[in-house]
Amino acid sequence: MCNMRMKRRSQRDPAKPAELDKRVNDALTDLSAYALTLDGECHRLDDRVIELAKQDSSASERRAVVQQRDEIADELSAFREVISDFQQQFPQD
Repeated sequence: MCNMRMKRRSQRDPAKPAELDKRVNDALTDLSAYALTLDGECHRLDDRVIELAKQDSSASERRAVVQQRDEIADELSAFREVISDFQQQFPQD
């Protein structure tokens, strides 16, 4: 089945440069929006950690939020690297 998909893709007409530019820009916009979503979630969790520190919360609850924030921050960092690599493959004039 995978071979059929590859064959169909290879039989398509290549995209016109302007069409390709639009698709690349759309993809970069979508990727950037996702990065902003992850960044917003990191900030939300940072605020939550501060709230928990002010409250009488358990250490395990604070650790769980910090761990979640760190995981999202790692994902965001890796994602930004992918976006950067993608942008380098399609330089803007």
